[in-house]
Amino acid sequence: MSSQAAPPLKNIPPAVPEKDNTAPEVDFVLVFQARDPKLIKSKKQPSASETNARVEEYERLIKAIRLVGLQITARQSSRNESDLIIFVRAPDQTLVASGKLESLHDYLHGVKSTVEPEGVSSLARSSSLGKDGIHSQAEQFSPADRVRFVHDLLTRPKPQGANLSIESKEYPHLKDMTPIHNPDYNHGWLKRWSDVKSGLQISIKELDSIRSHFGEHIALYYGFLNFYFQSLASIAAAGFAFWAAGAPFHPIYSLLLVGWSCVFVELWRMKERKLAVRWGTSGVGHVDARRNEFKPRTIRKDPATGEDQEVFEWWRRELRVACSIPVMLIFAALLGATMTTIFATEVFVSKLYAGPGKALIPFIPTALFAVCVPQIMAAWQATAAALTSWENHYSVRTHQSALTIKMFALQAVVAYGALTLSAFVYIPFGQQIMDAIVQHGFFASSLQAAEDRGDIKRNLTGSVKFEINPSRMHAQLFAVLTTSQVIGAFTETALPYILHKVNEYREAKKHKDTSGSKASVEGKFLHRIEEELTLPNYDTFADYAEMATQFGYIVLWSVIWPLAPVMGFINNFFELRSDALKMTVNARRPVPVRAESIGPWLEVLGFLAWLSAMLNASLIYLFQPSPEAHLAGHSPYETVLRSHLHPGGADGVTPGKVVDSIVYPSDPAHSPRSPLSFSRLLPSNLPTSGTAGALVASLLLALAAEHIYGIMRSVVRHILERALWRDSEEETLLRKREFQTRRDALERSGMGAAAVDALKAAAPTHIGAPENDQKAFWRGAEEEGKLVIQQSSKSQ
Repeated sequence: MSSQAAPPLKNIPPAVPEKDNTAPEVDFVLVFQARDPKLIKSKKQPSASETNARVEEYERLIKAIRLVGLQITARQSSRNESDLIIFVRAPDQTLVASGKLESLHDYLHGVKSTVEPEGVSSLARSSSLGKDGIHSQAEQFSPADRVRFVHDLLTRPKPQGANLSIESKEYPHLKDMTPIHNPDYNHGWLKRWSDVKSGLQISIKELDSIRSHFGEHIALYYGFLNFYFQSLASIAAAGFAFWAAGAPFHPIYSLLLVGWSCVFVELWRMKERKLAVRWGTSGVGHVDARRNEFKPRTIRKDPATGEDQEVFEWWRRELRVACSIPVMLIFAALLGATMTTIFATEVFVSKLYAGPGKALIPFIPTALFAVCVPQIMAAWQATAAALTSWENHYSVRTHQSALTIKMFALQAVVAYGALTLSAFVYIPFGQQIMDAIVQHGFFASSLQAAEDRGDIKRNLTGSVKFEINPSRMHAQLFAVLTTSQVIGAFTETALPYILHKVNEYREAKKHKDTSGSKASVEGKFLHRIEEELTLPNYDTFADYAEMATQFGYIVLWSVIWPLAPVMGFINNFFELRSDALKMTVNARRPVPVRAESIGPWLEVLGFLAWLSAMLNASLIYLFQPSPEAHLAGHSPYETVLRSHLHPGGADGVTPGKVVDSIVYPSDPAHSPRSPLSFSRLLPSNLPTSGTAGALVASLLLALAAEHIYGIMRSVVRHILERALWRDSEEETLLRKREFQTRRDALERSGMGAAAVDALKAAAPTHIGAPENDQKAFWRGAEEEGKLVIQQSSKSQ
């Protein structure tokens, strides 16, 4: 887990050309519903009033886009004749103006993006720049910058932006908005990463290229995934050694695992900090982009800046967040009840029930998991989105963070629920639960029939003997880290690709008559755009959630099966490539987002690392390999419940599966209390013997381990701060930027207000005809769109 310092790098040229000289240069695509699909299907004509209303809406849309300095044109869709495809491009002067506005905004809010705040220093001469000067400045922006600026101009509230949103009240027939892929870049990226030379290392230049094309938030994801993949190598080697030695539940491996998780999280915290400096986004988290859906209660003057400030009191939001917690607990209880039902059906009902339909009992757990759990999660997803919107977060960043925490919390219940039930319910209390079922008379007839057939046996006390599967936890962890990952990879990458190709084949058969138009450059381009419009949007949540869940399986549960990190290491080698394939082939191009961190996922990883200290302490204390684990006919992962340090340690433990006490004589139930026993410190009402006492002891050990982990994390963070950050190239560069900014501010003393006025005056308000060789494509959008709409109307 090494972290190499890298020199600062700005505006990295992509590894392949960004422009296809044969295709139109388009930054964004919008879809406007020019005609009612129902009328087209019924071959009816719209009324004149309906046509005029759509023409008016379309003209407002075109005007709003042009007023913010963007160039547009439109074409009718060949796949869906009711739609108009509107192409949007940012001319050079719009890019330069947007870049300077952003630089000025960053400068005022303390973002360490450049050595010199270009948006301020170049204002005095910006109005006198010629065409070549503007063009040379525009070329400094990366493809990600272009797409981000255009998206901001389209969605930002008026008058700074066009205030567009899909199916809004003002534009109800605006169906879609998306950036488009660059096939040349995507092809080159996939080709490089599929080469064996890429091996186990994704270079920093590759991340720079991804950042330049897709933006910092995508580059940070691949940077994290690559760092996680490489970091797994060390713990995978240790896990393989303990697996080869046949030593599950080994204390030394558990200590290595917890230490590795702590160091990994803190090292990545340092790594992303350095990447933020390298990419000029350090501090960008303080510049929050306003959500269009934010609803302020009042507007007041900011006492620090004097600007108008939209206010929604913090305590109101906190109260709403607090109100969201009970709702989340209700859904967590539903999931818990479902998981418990699945567990009880699989473990108890399948063994006790002997009535009609017995052959179907083994399929009930799978059916419940496949039907109920997705329905509950889908309902929670909609509820979580509504709750987060109701919380009324000001910025997109805080809104997404709140939604991420809500969503992953319940995903964790699903992911780790079965293992938790097995470790802390099934093995410790399986016999007691079976005794309670018999005592209450459940399945009495089935039990009697099974006993007559000899399928079940009774203990000396007359209770039904419950056979616990000692290797159940290993089987569960093996399933989720092998079978589930293979199935997940197929459904995530291969299945969408197959379905997309099937739909593409069907569309090709349906529109055979348009095949001739695809021969031209523009025809091929339009066909590619319409193919992209059928793809889903890309979101990093699912990819981060997959890696965070895997990280949890490894740090929380791999003490059961030390080979788990090896499985994760192998999976992540392919995950790096399959995620790139999924994003470029099976999804739309994401809108770039400036970021300095992986956001809430860093806190999720930190929480899982903290939880690993507690859970590992409990598992190591409660379980150890069975003495019969290496005998013929037994699994090497069979475990026994370890006895504890209290008198009566043998009570409630599976007969014949008790490990002798290390403190008491051979008869712990009747021995005097040891002076070393911490049970003297416990409240008298807490159990200090039997299975319940063992769980209490494991909980106390977990709490002690948690405190030790907190100390270790502070020490690791302190050492890494001084070893990897202090006096590093990134830290030096950051201090240099801050010093240079202050010095320049002194030199330009008195120019602040004039600079802002000059910048506003220099911003373009109207875009004329394109000054390139693509004039034919960028012909008038009003005439093209209005003609399509009006042709559908009745002749008046």
